[in-house]
Amino acid sequence: MRARTKRDLTIFTGVVFVISIVALLNNFFYRSSLAERMERYRMMIERDRKSKGIDLVSWKLLQKTKGNMRTGPTFDEELLKLDRQRIHIVGFMVPLNQFRKMKEFLLLPLPIECYFCQAPPMRDVIVVQMAENETADLYREPVLINGVLNLQKGKGVKFFYIITDARLGPAKEGGSLTRKTVAPQHMMHVQPAPQEQLLEGIESPPSSALPNNPSP
Repeated sequence: MRARTKRDLTIFTGVVFVISIVALLNNFFYRSSLAERMERYRMMIERDRKSKGIDLVSWKLLQKTKGNMRTGPTFDEELLKLDRQRIHIVGFMVPLNQFRKMKEFLLLPLPIECYFCQAPPMRDVIVVQMAENETADLYREPVLINGVLNLQKGKGVKFFYIITDARLGPAKEGGSLTRKTVAPQHMMHVQPAPQEQLLEGIESPPSSALPNNPSP
């Protein structure tokens, strides 16, 4: 009897293990497929915006950046030319310390649920700091950002890129934006800092030094 019980328990454990592996694989392939669809969707919007005359910064250019927090970033020569310049870029929003009326958030080439749980490569992360008197909610759809690119140089920087004096709109021309909610398991990460902001602001260059580009 004991041998049979032990055998049944072993079989049950094996079945649970196999089901768990299958579930993990399904989740992996679903995420991979979703990422591919979202990237194609973003690239389609980028092509459409470029055809309408908006000069967008490509994520592929940002992804040429090499380095890490310890060594500091090494930027591509073409990207260095855009430092302290007003740019446009399309991406997906990720919250930092709140998700409504945000003064700053992260912009990524692909959507993720939580920056702290699914930490992407540093070269794929832009900190966006909204313009004075401007705030933004967290949106599900990709957004078009218009702001001043500040490349962060030297060892020990937390992020490679910060966009200041930013404004946003729907990435898709004529599109709308839907508020996105944060899953309960990630809510603990999205809390305002009690005494100081997570990131220090960077002063933008004077408006007289910036080219006249329209807001999105």
